[in-house]
Amino acid sequence: MLIDRWGRPLDSLRVSVTSNCNFSCIYCHREGPANRGEGLSPDDYMAIAKVASELEIKRFKLTGGEPLIRRDIVDIVKAFATTKPEDLSMTTNGFFLEDLAYKLAEAGLMRVNVNLPSLDRERYRYVTRVDGLEKVLKGLRVAQEAGLKPITLNVVLLKGINDNDYKRIIEFASANGCRVRFIELEPITIPKKVFEALYTSLDPVVNYLEKIAVRKYIRKFHARPVYVLDTGVEVEIVKWTHNTAFCMNCTRIRLTADGMLIPCVMVSYGVDLKPFLRPKPDFEGLREAFIKVNSMRMPYNVIHRSQESKG
Repeated sequence: MLIDRWGRPLDSLRVSVTSNCNFSCIYCHREGPANRGEGLSPDDYMAIAKVASELEIKRFKLTGGEPLIRRDIVDIVKAFATTKPEDLSMTTNGFFLEDLAYKLAEAGLMRVNVNLPSLDRERYRYVTRVDGLEKVLKGLRVAQEAGLKPITLNVVLLKGINDNDYKRIIEFASANGCRVRFIELEPITIPKKVFEALYTSLDPVVNYLEKIAVRKYIRKFHARPVYVLDTGVEVEIVKWTHNTAFCMNCTRIRLTADGMLIPCVMVSYGVDLKPFLRPKPDFEGLREAFIKVNSMRMPYNVIHRSQESKG
């Protein structure tokens, strides 16, 4: 297993398979500081997954944009599934789950995270710019039937928009056997004025959970607190503000839609994997690329200080 200079293991790869999306969420940062186009094939992903697995990276998360808009997404899932990973999951807006859930499960996908900003139709449409709530809820039911469990509901809280929806979402998750993840808005490629207008603290949610939870534990990845309710539902808090433990417990690197392997969502530098994929895979070159990017990993507070000193 690769270990960085801060002693953090590398066991997870987050893969953006496209920068395109059928939604236009008001807070979206599109997986990084640049809107890159897609450029990798299922065969490319199979080679990357093989090398990653040999380096003991056993957890893969497929994202976008919206990954389900790729016509070959089932083949992409199969490519990663060939390595028999410990975890193979996907983050999606859920709009196409109703049609694809069974095919994805058969291909080897294990579970899904579904972005669900609100259970109110108008608020959902305002945030996503798509009147898709009912279709997404149908997709959740089909995903459960297909065995893509546990389903996690990702909820980015936004000031004055959905910041009072958390109790209703927790109740919905309890009634439907889902997990919930409340996420603090991140200032990634969002104009400062927009971020300041939308950002809200997760403290009210945490205070509520502290009162009603029957148990609490800390998930190792990002040192995220998880509250267990009497219904059995788990509610996870993703809070980066003034949280040095968040980055110090990161075990992930990222692959952009155009094939750049990067050490962190907050940076644009890394290694372009495409020269090691065409015309045929150079497995040793891919291996060295992973080793190099691992050496670039550093906690965000260190990145921030470095950028400030250069500025």
